[in-house]
Amino acid sequence: MRVSDLAFDCMALAILGLIILWYLVDKRIPLLSRKIYFGMVLTIFTAGLLEIIAMNMVRTSGNHEDILYIVVLSVQQLTVNLIPLLFAYYISVVVSNDARVNKMLSIACFFTAFLVAILICLNPMLKWMFESTPSGIERGGAAVVLIIVDLLLVSYSILSMFKNRSKVEFKHAIMVTMSICLCVLAIIYQHITNTPIVCFSIACACLMVYHYLNNVGTITDATTLLYNRNFMGSYLNYEFSTGKKFNLIAVAMDDFKFINKTYGVNTGDSLLQQVGGYLSELSGVEAVFRFGSDQFCLFLRKKSKDIDKVTEDIHNRFLHPWYSESSAAIMMSASICCIDCPKDAKTYEGLIEVIDYSMTIAKKTRKGGVVRSSELDVDNLINDKAIEKAVKLAMDRDELMVHYQPIYSVEKQKYNSAEALVRLKDEELGWISPEKFIPIAEKNGLIMEMGDMILKKVCKFIRDYSIADTDIEYIEINISPVQLTQLDFATRVIKILENYGVKPEQINFEITETASLGTMAVLNDNIGRLVDYGISFSLDDYGSGHSNIDYINHMPFKIIKIDKCIIWDAFKNEKAGITLEYTIGMLNALKLLIVAEGVETEEMRDKLENIGCHYMQGWYYSKAVPDTEFMELISSTPQ
Repeated sequence: MRVSDLAFDCMALAILGLIILWYLVDKRIPLLSRKIYFGMVLTIFTAGLLEIIAMNMVRTSGNHEDILYIVVLSVQQLTVNLIPLLFAYYISVVVSNDARVNKMLSIACFFTAFLVAILICLNPMLKWMFESTPSGIERGGAAVVLIIVDLLLVSYSILSMFKNRSKVEFKHAIMVTMSICLCVLAIIYQHITNTPIVCFSIACACLMVYHYLNNVGTITDATTLLYNRNFMGSYLNYEFSTGKKFNLIAVAMDDFKFINKTYGVNTGDSLLQQVGGYLSELSGVEAVFRFGSDQFCLFLRKKSKDIDKVTEDIHNRFLHPWYSESSAAIMMSASICCIDCPKDAKTYEGLIEVIDYSMTIAKKTRKGGVVRSSELDVDNLINDKAIEKAVKLAMDRDELMVHYQPIYSVEKQKYNSAEALVRLKDEELGWISPEKFIPIAEKNGLIMEMGDMILKKVCKFIRDYSIADTDIEYIEINISPVQLTQLDFATRVIKILENYGVKPEQINFEITETASLGTMAVLNDNIGRLVDYGISFSLDDYGSGHSNIDYINHMPFKIIKIDKCIIWDAFKNEKAGITLEYTIGMLNALKLLIVAEGVETEEMRDKLENIGCHYMQGWYYSKAVPDTEFMELISSTPQ
């Protein structure tokens, strides 16, 4: 062996030794991938060290059949064959949070490693793995087969990374790819020039991976030195994939902004460090994460009695003062939430939502106390979040549908208008009622974009189907109170109508009594501008809320839509029937047009027509249907 050859191997050992030292000195990271990485580095270091020892032995003695040399060489060959197996397993764990997939690959790697060990032990007799000759080492047939198996396992791991690329962090993918490329280039270069740089290149790749993927600084919080939120995601995603039960305790310090303002940020940071240090020392806690600026999360894997004890200890500690650097005693309270996984949350994303929801409730109702997510309506939260996700996805894909329910004119004996109703179907949730997803869209600010999308779809329908040439005079569109309070709402509406060439009289906006409760200048200005432009307004669901004749007297309504519940009740209850009849009489006296919602039978149609309703809407005539079916419907004469 040339001195220069040994130089490359020695440099590789120096790099690997430095990585091992860093790993042992650094804070422990409780991740399977890090343990596999460390095992891989140790194996590469051992393989390189044994290779140098073996080459020096044969160079010194000149005897390639020496028993001690054969033993060292056998162990070296064993470690060499383990490296690709560990590398394949490491890639799989880094790029996948699926414990089942990782377990299958680990079994395959373990079985292959066991086979390698057996073959190495039998090699002195069978020579299937390798044979030591004066000119070097000659690989046997079994070694070639194992190399192919190793390549298949590594290839499978790489393909899994690309297959799941949408779920793989960019830095993980780029580091693994760069490491593979570096090693492949080194193998090619060594084959061409006969320069032994493969071990050195592998060591450099390990150093690169350590710096970007296993460096403690990338997963810890700078202030408290606890694990950060990003690492919490990696850690808990894997725990969820195992299907095992665990507990999480969320601790949020109350009014911490006040402490920062009163005592200063430095004192606040000092208190955070004290709290973090205290939480880390609690018995039964496996990991502590800084979840937010003043929030911590504690991971426990043991039984429920442990979470009760830890929770009680935390609560009692916050009943006593904490001390600043100036020794001033500072009292702080903390709201605590206990979460049982996977019972209360089945995924990491769901867990984050449960934490936020539970902590909001805790700070409102039990500030400084303890709540359990199992005591709260978590199922309702999860359902709402699933609906919110479905709404966002449908909007991104332009999959919100608009159906049209015809409105029958008693005077003209035909359909003269229609109500546009948004429909949403999700692959997992199926059809979702507007009564569920509209309030969620209003709450999360999606309603503005959704409202614009619906208006554009209606205008496109009016234009593409030449609605002006039919008996349909206008299309009614429900407008949310949230939309009406937007400063530029009227401007956006007018611009959309002009872009599609739709006349303002072809649009009627329906607003609820809740919306008309507002006396905000913005709301009134929007309505005023749209009325001046030529758009008419209807009061929807009249009678279902806080009915007040003042709404009708002061808002520019042309049409009043009587809520279907009022209509249905009138046919079941005599008093309700009398009330409905006098209500319709009053509205007629005010020269307002009346739409009866929820008409389902011929009896209802005849009665409502006799007491003065101008229009009918309900399943007696038709449910809401897609645009093409609607066009076919209005071409026929309703009975």
